[in-house]
Amino acid sequence: MQHLEQNKNIKPVIIIPSRLNSTRLPRKALEIIDGKPMIWHVWSNAIKADIAPVLVATDSNEIKDIIIQNGGNAILTDKKHASGSDRIYEALNIFDQKKIYNFVINLQGDMPFFPSNLFETILSNVTSEDLITLVCPATEKEVTDPNVVKAVVSWDSKIKNFGNALYFSRSKVPYNSDEYWHHIGIYGWKRDSLKKFVLSKPTQLELTEKLEQLRALENNMKIKVVKIEQNLIGVDTMEDLDKIRKLIEKSES
Repeated sequence: MQHLEQNKNIKPVIIIPSRLNSTRLPRKALEIIDGKPMIWHVWSNAIKADIAPVLVATDSNEIKDIIIQNGGNAILTDKKHASGSDRIYEALNIFDQKKIYNFVINLQGDMPFFPSNLFETILSNVTSEDLITLVCPATEKEVTDPNVVKAVVSWDSKIKNFGNALYFSRSKVPYNSDEYWHHIGIYGWKRDSLKKFVLSKPTQLELTEKLEQLRALENNMKIKVVKIEQNLIGVDTMEDLDKIRKLIEKSES
């Protein structure tokens, strides 16, 4: 695995939560993209990054079998988890009973072409916060799309592209802003902070917005935000899936 120049005390593991019957696009993990199920692409890209062990945490034997048959590691978890972070914590404790790994990258299972260099971005910027995540500029269409999560960020006045999250919403927030930030589906958790999160009950704002990261904020956890420029496509709807398929067809033509 690659040698990290910074944060040498960090021992990371990448865990991909993948629920079969997702709300907006059921069975999306098994949708075929360029001849392979979407979950295979997410897992394969994480493996290629070569920075940490990778496992898939799922509630489905179908998803588990795909990963196992391709030589990967997948763990069957409870179907009743309230969030992906709850799911990865169960998988972490099954996979790592000796507590070797102290940092957990939660890569969403609907990001089939997540750039491998962004794992390094996460790992090289870990500081005192409980968790770290990424944002990019939101397009005009994304600002009003409830499937695209917007982040409200207090940006550091001294260090460019870094800040702390104040809120996340599916709505257009903050009101009357000159710029809006698209939250990207990856979290870097300190293991102890992930445990604190999981032991906390789902909160009112989390349930209202259907955004797990609000549980962290409502429990006074600090979320570090790093701004990147590339706008990454996650698959939340059939429209997203069609967009990715068309991009692949265009690149191959």
